[in-house]
Amino acid sequence: MTDTKNFITDCIKAHIEVLGPVATLAIARKITSLKIADNGDVLAVAGDANGAAEELKNAYFSFAGEAAQAIMRTLAQKHPPLP
Repeated sequence: MTDTKNFITDCIKAHIEVLGPVATLAIARKITSLKIADNGDVLAVAGDANGAAEELKNAYFSFAGEAAQAIMRTLAQKHPPLP
């Protein structure tokens, strides 16, 4: 699994813990290039994975604001910057 795909999976799973699975997965599944399992695992990324990650982050920021930003700060400590 690529670093970006791992990041996206971790991002989704972290949001599930805070926002719950229904909202989190609904938001993630709006990103048409992502195929997401019910547990939050990324099954496939079509096209630009970095673009999909950015689109997902923006969607969570738009929906959850400060909570999403706090989650992203925590993930940034775990994952090195993506290219």
